[in-house]
Amino acid sequence: MRPKVFEIVLTNNEAVFYSGQTLQGHVILELDKNVKVSGIKLVFHGKAFVHWTEQVMRGPGESRFKEVRHHSATEDYIDVTLPLLSKSNQQDEERTLESGQYTYPFQFHIPASSPSSFEGQYGFIRYWIKVAIERPWKEDVSVKKLFTVIYPVDLNREPTADQPIHNKREKRLCCLCCVSGPISASLSLSHKGYVPGETLYVNAEISNHSKRKVGSTSVELLMTTTFHTPIKSRSVTQQVASIQHGSLRHGDNDTWEGDPLVLPPVPPSYMIGCGIIDVRYTLELRVFPVGPAFELSVPLEILIGTVPLNSTIDRYLAMHQMTPPTPRNLNFNHRGASAIQDNDIRPSYLSPNFSSSSVCRHHLHDDDDDHSTTFENNYTPYFVVYNFQVVPPRRQHAVSFATLQ
Repeated sequence: MRPKVFEIVLTNNEAVFYSGQTLQGHVILELDKNVKVSGIKLVFHGKAFVHWTEQVMRGPGESRFKEVRHHSATEDYIDVTLPLLSKSNQQDEERTLESGQYTYPFQFHIPASSPSSFEGQYGFIRYWIKVAIERPWKEDVSVKKLFTVIYPVDLNREPTADQPIHNKREKRLCCLCCVSGPISASLSLSHKGYVPGETLYVNAEISNHSKRKVGSTSVELLMTTTFHTPIKSRSVTQQVASIQHGSLRHGDNDTWEGDPLVLPPVPPSYMIGCGIIDVRYTLELRVFPVGPAFELSVPLEILIGTVPLNSTIDRYLAMHQMTPPTPRNLNFNHRGASAIQDNDIRPSYLSPNFSSSSVCRHHLHDDDDDHSTTFENNYTPYFVVYNFQVVPPRRQHAVSFATLQ
């Protein structure tokens, strides 16, 4: 039995919600013939899952063998089942759904503590809705829809987010009996907290007092994800964005004076609310000497949130001679994350958009799925991203009026 139409439709087409919002939608079921069913149930599920394997050698001498060890952990955030078509009180009693179209509305409040959606190499934080048609003595037929949850991270609530940060390191290169001077480097930012779409203006200085040539220098934004299980943790570091400068001869200096690096859409820092997945971001200046030598790295940890600093908005408005609007008291709780939140005074040109991220695209198979479950294979979670680019005002054309003679 395969329905002609069987789908889950959300009132928010983007399927993106903040923690604490109410999700609304309906199930559309269209049958081209009569079908016997026991009931129809709706399941809301949200969980974090971590898993990886490793091989270890065990046993003495020639009898040594490889053992595969599994490391895993799970956290559940939502597990609610609601009946769309209730089962009969009498056991094994079935009912017949006649051919035609059926619509079943639903709504669900997402817990305010739910962490942001995430897809990683060794784990995920995932939310979905699943509707199952239960059939007597036969396999259930189900449809599944994934949606994105974003836990709001307001940088204005982070005490260090608006503070400048700085780091400096040096490295001496040695080659047999030849001792050279150091390569020194410093890296600084005007503040620590940023949102996707915002530009980091990189300030750095590199001095090459060694006898080697520096092949190149770069500044890279790195995302480090740590997956935790009860007995072991595992970390993965990915490059998110980078900018580069050229070579430096012996005795030369290089200065980065506000080189721009735009943050792409990425998950917020920390994965607040999740105890088994943690995300941190580091901006790292890297200096690559020519020849057999280790690079010099200067790291700075930064915070990535979903709500920009007030000082960032003020600087943006002042730079473009804009006036902040009057505060409004609106309630779009059912419209999803794209709606303006209560008491939000951000102008429309700073309202967040939502976009997928290249660092969060992984296989979506879940052990709860089987061949009778229909779902979107191309799903990726969405993340907040702001457009800090100003649309230029329309050109004012001078108008001259003819004078009567």
